[in-house]
Amino acid sequence: MKSLKEISNLLHQREAQRQYGKLKLASDSGITYRTLNHVLTGAQDYKVSTLLAVADRLGLEVKLVPKEASSLFADTLSEPARTPTRVSGALRRLREGQERERSTANVTTAQKKTQR
Repeated sequence: MKSLKEISNLLHQREAQRQYGKLKLASDSGITYRTLNHVLTGAQDYKVSTLLAVADRLGLEVKLVPKEASSLFADTLSEPARTPTRVSGALRRLREGQERERSTANVTTAQKKTQR
């Protein structure tokens, strides 16, 4: 990583993946919600201790490696593909059904408007 923005993006991604919740993450990290927002957006510089605390709560570890070795660590945070559970499959089908209903309703509404 070469910039604060890249680190912030990684932390924000991880927070979303783990569904930690920003208020809880801030509290557990010992920082204010405002500070956490700065960390996750890259809006302002922050202390290394803040980075270490947030990373720890997100299950990450901060390591410094020689640039020559950095390519060995590419994509280490990508999560393995998950096997869908019955519940996740049912939720996916439910969402797809709701989307179809919305699109059908939109088409019907558009047809009524053109008939007027």
